[in-house]
Amino acid sequence: EQKKQGFVVSNMNQEQFAAINDSLGVVVAVDADRIAGFLCMVPSQVQPRHPVVQAMVDTFPTQRFKGTLLDGQRVFIYGPVCIGLAWRGKGLLRRLFDAAKAIAAENYDIGAAFINVSNPHSLRAHVDGLGMSALTPFSHDGQRYDIVVFATREH
Repeated sequence: EQKKQGFVVSNMNQEQFAAINDSLGVVVAVDADRIAGFLCMVPSQVQPRHPVVQAMVDTFPTQRFKGTLLDGQRVFIYGPVCIGLAWRGKGLLRRLFDAAKAIAAENYDIGAAFINVSNPHSLRAHVDGLGMSALTPFSHDGQRYDIVVFATREH
């Protein structure tokens, strides 16, 4: 039942989360003394990569956004993003997204994320809600994923 509201594809341990935070960062939304949500950001060239991230990055030489191959742009990986149940539908995703763009705009052209095709709620939230562009899907380990991208600044 909870998966109908979106889900995160993989788990991460404390060391992996700390590595993300030490690279580009984790944007955290706090309401009073509770974490309302978070959004992870990591440079696409950081190693080691999660296997799904590697599979997505492997498609960059053939993926185009606004006529330009992703491989020729400065790309960071957006996600995972999690919004607590009590804060969903209240604009928190938009605020985390806007913060991520502001943080990344100086050093990155494009943000890229993958969404499991069995997670249409997340795809709608990112494409319809935030205006991201869906590119050509890819497969990894028997699963299909959509790639969604966005410019960090308006050109």
